[in-house]
Amino acid sequence: MKSSHIKIFFIIAATIGASLLFYYTQDTVTKIRERQRQAISLWVKTLKMVIVSDSKELSYIYSEIITNIDFPAVLTDAENNPVTWRNVPLDEADSDTVKIKRLRELVAQMDKAYEPVAVKIGDTLTLQIVHYGDSSLIKTLQIAPLISLAFVALFFFVAYLSFKYIKQSEESNIWVGMAKETAHQLGTPISALMGWLELLKIYIGNPERQSQIIMDMQADVNRLNRVATRFSKIGSNGELKLENLAEMVEGVFNYYRKRIPNMGKNIELRLLEAGDVDVKVNRELMEWVLENITKNAIDSIENGQGQITAKLTDEERFVCIEITDSGKGIPSKNKKDIFRPGFSTKERGWGLGLSLAKRIVEDYHHGKLILKDSAVGKGSTFLIKLRKMLN
Repeated sequence: MKSSHIKIFFIIAATIGASLLFYYTQDTVTKIRERQRQAISLWVKTLKMVIVSDSKELSYIYSEIITNIDFPAVLTDAENNPVTWRNVPLDEADSDTVKIKRLRELVAQMDKAYEPVAVKIGDTLTLQIVHYGDSSLIKTLQIAPLISLAFVALFFFVAYLSFKYIKQSEESNIWVGMAKETAHQLGTPISALMGWLELLKIYIGNPERQSQIIMDMQADVNRLNRVATRFSKIGSNGELKLENLAEMVEGVFNYYRKRIPNMGKNIELRLLEAGDVDVKVNRELMEWVLENITKNAIDSIENGQGQITAKLTDEERFVCIEITDSGKGIPSKNKKDIFRPGFSTKERGWGLGLSLAKRIVEDYHHGKLILKDSAVGKGSTFLIKLRKMLN
């Protein structure tokens, strides 16, 4: 998954989560406020009954109702002079005058939030008025979404820094790997050319031997030209041409057949099912992919004896190349990382070969490069799938 897709996923998930939290909080606040209104209504009704009756039972019920109110409330007379109150923050050390002033200020604030409820006898005579406000629970619930948003913002900030660090680390690995890969690709033919120059000096006066050396030098110059062409095509929209995959695979295998003996190994390279399997590719880049996979296969055969096979299949929508080796295999814990830039299990590995191969196949050719199968001690199989629609 691309980093941009991950960011979009987190943004959508956070938005949905924040919306659900906001909805749940508002729904809870609405229910609590409804219970407050019901408690105020019961208070007013009971107060009316107490006023018109001297029943001790009603007085007891009224006191119980007042005691169980868990939100700020002030009972005033018709002129808004405080009579009694509950859950109102007052400093007991203040004088009565200061307390009354503070209560009147609180009453004014409560009336802005909720309409006061009058205790009336009949339709016109107002005896007392009940003023009330939000409980501490409602106030806490109202700021809960803000706190959650702050945590979400903090999460996104940390995630952004993490993604930025990961991206910078990957870019650094790619740049270092590219530099080393360039040095590696150029190093072999350059070293060979230096050796040929020394041989030319030795065989001065031997035209036949010099002619052979010049032919070998031409091969290394061609190799240098291919390396330069490959690097120049990375990131460009080069032309794709119809190529015979069997010829390409056999050409790469022949290249390594000449070099395997110098590695101290006896490895058989075989092309199994071939035929005329043609597909549009960039030959230089696709050969680079095949070389990287084949070189990894050779390196995985540590006991010096083994086999590498290639199988070409022509399917309905894809042309497939399977490259199988009898090497040491890939542990399960490493399978998900083998295409990551900078990852390598080799002591002198740079971790760019498979990453570069995957990019060439998938970004440049719109195909697929996957590890089809691997078992420790038995070997690995890589699968390249190239779309026919490009033809």
